[in-house]
Amino acid sequence: MSESISTSVAADPRQSNSYHHDDDQTDITGSDIPGYQHFNGESSVQESTMSTLMFKDCTSTVHHMHNLLLYLLSNPTEFQDAIDFNNNKSTTSTLSAFHAEYDRATDVGSVFNGDEENIPVPFLVFAPDAEVVLPQAHTASQLFGYERDNGIELEATSGMLGLCQLFMRWLALMPNGDHMNLINPPGLTVMRIAGGRYRVTAAHRVVWTWNNEFPHDPLSPNAYKDELHFGDLVSMTIVDVFETDCDGKLLSYCPTFDNRNITKTDPRVENIRKSSSKFKKNIDIVAKSRTAAKVNQAAAMIGKLGFKAAVTVKDTVAKKIEEERKRKGEKTPTSSPNDLSEKKVITPISEEPDSGRPDHYISDEDPDTSFV
Repeated sequence: MSESISTSVAADPRQSNSYHHDDDQTDITGSDIPGYQHFNGESSVQESTMSTLMFKDCTSTVHHMHNLLLYLLSNPTEFQDAIDFNNNKSTTSTLSAFHAEYDRATDVGSVFNGDEENIPVPFLVFAPDAEVVLPQAHTASQLFGYERDNGIELEATSGMLGLCQLFMRWLALMPNGDHMNLINPPGLTVMRIAGGRYRVTAAHRVVWTWNNEFPHDPLSPNAYKDELHFGDLVSMTIVDVFETDCDGKLLSYCPTFDNRNITKTDPRVENIRKSSSKFKKNIDIVAKSRTAAKVNQAAAMIGKLGFKAAVTVKDTVAKKIEEERKRKGEKTPTSSPNDLSEKKVITPISEEPDSGRPDHYISDEDPDTSFV
């Protein structure tokens, strides 16, 4: 019985912590496999420390990637350019094209003379294997019509080609939509997770022209708060939930929005919001610049000099007043004006004596008075 068990264990190398390769007769231990998790506490602490030292902080890069994402949502033609670029690249996937691409990528001069600036924006924002989950609707009547009562059907895809196609189909339901309206506060909430990745939540408003006309149904529980008509300017809030790799590129993206909460807006209000957001952004840029830091430092120094000058003037004025009093022969009061111990109570004397009193009347309030 024991021999059969040992034979089965030897036949199945997965039962042990080492793997045997038949070609080169080399043993691979579990620690050599990428992603192998040690259950030892010391090794896990060392791995976390190494991962912290290995990956730098890319929070500012994540903010920049979200700005590019909002730009992509506002310009769906960028996704079409990415599809064309991907098709042209896939048609030239021959052995000679592969060698030419390899030579160009490994050439030092290609770093400065390459065509990196011609790469479409989606290739800069999304990872090659990125996953997205977007509405499955093909028409606005579906997404903003009966799906208000039945719920939104979702569709998931991965890869650059499927990602771009799904984005174009979703953004076509909000034609000429302006997504460059970040809601700040709260702005971006960036959580750094293990492996140098980031999980981010943010919110923005999309503004577009309403191109639908639905009959008003007073019995519908999910009727729009505002009565929307063809040509109205409307807005909707979208919450962006995505995850990035250690370089800031998006690994997944899942927007969350309420298709039952679409409200009317006014172009003047949107222009004011745009101008105020740009003004605030410029203030933040100036506040973080080196010139602003020097100006603030100079202002603080001027404030300190002004305070010292005020103290000096106060001391000089007090000294002049003291000299003027000494010159006139006046003594400087040593007691405080609020000191009640030095005060004397003066009783006013009546000018007209009381007719009912005798001439030699002595008051009981003055015990020191006596006859001579």
